[in-house]
This record gives sequence, C-alpha cells and structure tokens, in this order.
Amino acid sequence: MNHIHPTPALLPEDMADALLDSLTQQHYCVIDHFIADDVMASLRELALARQQAGAMRQAGTSRAAVTNPDLRADQIAWLDEDDAHPAVRHYFGLLSELQQLLNRQLMMGLDHVETHFAIYPAGSSGYATHIDQFHQHSPGATASSRALTLIIYLNEHWPPEAGGELRLYTGQHAAAPLPEAEHIDIAPLGGRLVLFLSDRFWHAVRPATQARVSVTGWFKTR
Repeated sequence: MNHIHPTPALLPEDMADALLDSLTQQHYCVIDHFIADDVMASLRELALARQQAGAMRQAGTSRAAVTNPDLRADQIAWLDEDDAHPAVRHYFGLLSELQQLLNRQLMMGLDHVETHFAIYPAGSSGYATHIDQFHQHSPGATASSRALTLIIYLNEHWPPEAGGELRLYTGQHAAAPLPEAEHIDIAPLGGRLVLFLSDRFWHAVRPATQARVSVTGWFKTR
C-alpha cells in the first residue's frame, strides 16, 4: 500500500501558466507530470482494488446509459470528494485549485466537478468517436452542463506499441468526423493531464493491448 502524506495541493506557477496559455490558444492542453508519482501509484492501486472487489460497472453510452462494449469498453467507479482515502483527497484538492485558477483567469464559471475511475481492460475495443457535451443551444441542453473534460492517466510503463491513445479531432465538426479527419493522438502516459472544451472536441479512445487506467471527469457550469 502506498502511503500519501497530505500536503497542500499546489499547482506550480510554470505549469499553471502553460496550462492557461494552451487552453487560451488552442482550447485543449496536455500537461505531463501533473500529479506526483506516489499519488498516481496510490490512485492506480485504489482503482485496481475497486475493480477486483467488483465495485466498478460497465460504462454506458447515450442519456439512457446503454452498455455496449463494442462502442465503449471501460469500467467505471464514481469518486466522491468526501472519500477519506488520502490520494483521493489530494486529487480533489488539486481539482479545486485548478477550478479556481480557470475561473479566476479565464472566467469559465465552473461550479463543480464530476469524476470517476476508468479502466479499459487489455484487448478491449476502446471508445468510439463521441463528444462530451453538445452546444448549449441544442435541444435538451441543461443549465448544468459539461464545460471542460479532464483526464489524468494512471498507467505505469506504457510502451508506444500498447496503443490506447486518446484521438482528439482538432477540426470543428457538426457530427462525428471520419477517422482520417485532422487529429492528434495522445498517449496515456502516467501522470499526464489532458484538458479540453467538452462541446468543442470530438474524440475517441484507441484499442489497447494492456489495461488502461485513468481518472476522468468534467468541470460543470452552474
């Protein structure tokens, strides 16, 4: 068991500046070494323990949360900021500081965060191309909507041949883009943070040959 000694979750100034610059210029960012190695290892251990204990469920797609592993293969377990686990407390403290930074510097109006562990089993199909939040003016949009998607990868020793990249389509598309549309592939390296506007970027998770572990969530508006 990894032991985390709770300390104030502080974003280094250079990391905060890089994050803000990237979000401002291209509406997404990729930040390596966002969390300390011991925190990452402890979160990973906790995610795998919950999977082993049967505390994770097959994730669904659409508002009806229909499960179809051919479209979305991850297993998830929601996280609660009241969780007493030191690594989870550290994680939520870091997200709180990130939320305050984004509201103060970019006026994003972020109100709260929803987040869960996500594990894609080895050999699974990944997650088909999708978008996390349709534009606010679309039918069915609610007052509390996903504004910013966040992913922190918890993988150890991830080789390039393992796959599992996040494919982020950089163009603007009214519907799911074709696979060959302009994109970047982001490897799920341990400690790496990915942030992007939820209603701006279509994305997919590529198949992987080994288990792919992350914490994934959304900052939501009021």
